[in-house]
Amino acid sequence: MKKFAFTLVAGFGLFAGGSVALADEQTHVVEPGDTLSSLAASYETTIDDIMALNDSIEDPNLIFDGETLLIFSDSQTVERKETSNSADTSNSENQTVAESTTAASAASSQAQTSTPSAGSGVLNPVDGINYYNGVRESYYSQKVLPGGGLTIPGRHVASDGTIRDADGYIVVASDNQAKGSTGQSSLGAYKVYDTGVGHSGIDVYTNW
Repeated sequence: MKKFAFTLVAGFGLFAGGSVALADEQTHVVEPGDTLSSLAASYETTIDDIMALNDSIEDPNLIFDGETLLIFSDSQTVERKETSNSADTSNSENQTVAESTTAASAASSQAQTSTPSAGSGVLNPVDGINYYNGVRESYYSQKVLPGGGLTIPGRHVASDGTIRDADGYIVVASDNQAKGSTGQSSLGAYKVYDTGVGHSGIDVYTNW
């Protein structure tokens, strides 16, 4: 026989942890506006318990006016929880804290793994995003999104697939660096020729 757990209300008596009791029979005639959730709240039971006692309910979101539903039954067995609500709440909070700590630790570990301390050429079409000296690098494919309208003296494709100017600077876009400024990326020295990155790092122009 399936057992159902719900909160004990006045009139049903007191029971020790783990013991069982029989609930009184209670029916309800569905009125306009009634829902299973509102009935469960009114009678201090659960939607699952009501559905288990009424085979006519196929959809928990659909009950019919005038329908008589069995809320409690004298044949229904009720199992009491041995732990108190305060203990359950404490355990739940501890579990949430533990999960948050684990997630933060995993994120920190991943960030450390993907942040090289020196130029490594990690940025590529497979990895997609690289971090160099704390700066996020993403590539801007000239095969898919050509940088039309940019004036790049001596624009050419280097052996590593990056788009470079006549002086060998990698062409990048940056939202927080002035056009014409230079810097160092994991793939080498760069010069800012464009904006519209959408993040605080740089977009490296490539032929990937």
